[in-house]
Amino acid sequence: MLGLILGAAVLGIIIAAMEQGEFPGWGKMVICVLAAVVPAAIVNALVPPELFFIGLAVGAICAGFAIMVTCGMTFQRSFVAAGIYLAIQVVLSLGLRAIFRT
Repeated sequence: MLGLILGAAVLGIIIAAMEQGEFPGWGKMVICVLAAVVPAAIVNALVPPELFFIGLAVGAICAGFAIMVTCGMTFQRSFVAAGIYLAIQVVLSLGLRAIFRT
């Protein structure tokens, strides 16, 4: 739950900065993050743990479409926002993997 809220906050900040406006709203951002997390979890369940970024990439593609629909952004801008979100997720995942490596 905390990851969902933090993901929505990060994505909302990215979109607000790109649109030079206000935060798009928690409901829209939660939908976009769920659109990214659910496909990523499904793909990550099917691939080895070392290839976690493949699931994140699939999630970012799905998030790009969700951002386009919910926030009214153009195709290119929504996928740029999703790409930035993907980069942040990869860095966080690698950082957590390094911290909890035993």
